[in-house]
This record gives sequence, structure tokens and C-alpha cells, in this order.
Amino acid sequence: MINISNSLLFLSICRNTICEMHPQKDFNYFIQNEASDYQVMSIIVNNEIPEEKYNSIEEKKLWDTFQYIACENLNYKFLKKIVLEMGPIAEYNMSSCQPVLNFLTEIGDQPKYAQSLFTRLSSIRKTAKSTLKKGTEAATKLAVDTAKKSSLGKIAVGMSAGAAAALIAFAAAKIYKDYLSKNARMCNGKPEKSTCMKNLQDKAMRMRIQKLRSGMGSCGKAKNSENCKKSLQSKISRLQLKQDKL
Repeated sequence: MINISNSLLFLSICRNTICEMHPQKDFNYFIQNEASDYQVMSIIVNNEIPEEKYNSIEEKKLWDTFQYIACENLNYKFLKKIVLEMGPIAEYNMSSCQPVLNFLTEIGDQPKYAQSLFTRLSSIRKTAKSTLKKGTEAATKLAVDTAKKSSLGKIAVGMSAGAAAALIAFAAAKIYKDYLSKNARMCNGKPEKSTCMKNLQDKAMRMRIQKLRSGMGSCGKAKNSENCKKSLQSKISRLQLKQDKL
């Protein structure tokens, strides 16, 4: 059984990682709003954008390849079981593209979507299809053309660089989410509940940032370690700004 929650979190991080490694406005819009999860995984694993938007058989092969890479090359033992439980979520009528995520947020209970939203999945697919239909083919062609014209050759995401950066960021995000989930009840009933929650969020954020920093050592195994490190540094800088606002 695929863990939809973790798969969706990882795919969302993959999209952000690709955008950090290839910062071009039109391309980033395509990645966040129109690319399918199959196309995203193809970039992460094969450094290519397939013009075919959906292919369930090939998407499963990409996940298998990624899981092998993750389990063989990164020293996060606690992640192996989690990684092996992830996989394609299209069969559940879900996607990590931004219009679908926005829809999930609007209808609420986002942290519990894996358990509570199955009765609403047909609506999610219908909304996403309506949102993305216009201009999708043109956007796909633009993205492929952009990649081919890049001064870096293909998209600036080496297979291991993109996979390593995304997996390290995923590990950091899991630490953050799990810490808050396990400790949030400590603030229940306290007169200064908002202050208590802010303190928990601050500690969780520091743990997340530290995991990203310590994970930079794993970038050395990537084909383009500098791309991996730059992506992680970008994530750290963004999280530090967020932490300052807590």
C-alpha cells in the first residue's frame, strides 16, 4: 500500500528542488502548475522531460529506480522504509501540482487527506483537469524547448543531484512534521498556548535546518554536487526567513 501522504510531500519537494536548480520563470510555472508527477519523476531520475504527460508503467519504473538509488546511496536508515512505501499517486486520482494542492487546502483537513479525502477525489481530478486543460500542450513544448536550449545542456538537475537534494529535504521536512505532530498536545490547556506552539515550531524549524546542513555531505555522492548543495542552501535561506517571522 502506497503512503499517499509521504509520496505527495516528496513530490512537492521534488518540484521545488527542480525549480531551484533551473530558475527560469516560464519553466518554473510549468513545473509547479502543469507538469505531471510522471514528468517530475522523470526529471529527478533521468534528467529528461517526457513529452508524454502520463505513462503509469514508466512512472512505476522511475519510482523503482529512485528507491534503489535512495536505499543504496544515502545514509538515512530511518528513511529506507518510508521511501519504499512511496510511489505513484495518480492511481488515487491525486497529483502534487499546485492547482490540486490549492484545492486540497481550500477544502480543509489537508494533513489528513490520505485518510479522509477519498470520497472527494473525483472532484479533485475534475478541478485539476479543468484548471490545466488550457495551454498544457504549449507549456509542455515550451518546457522541453527550454531544457534543450539550456547552456547546461539538459535540465540542470543531474539524476543523483536532484534525487539527493530532494531526499535530504524530504528527510528534514519529515523531522519537522513528526516533531510537531508528537509534541503539539503539550500545549493543550496551557494559558499561553500560542506562545507554546511558536516555541515548538521554532525548535522544529531549527531541527529541520540542521538536517539540511548536515545533509550537504551526502551531496558529494551526486553527479553534480554543487547543484545539490545550492538547492539545499536555497532551502535553508528560505526556511531561515520563515523562522524569523515566527
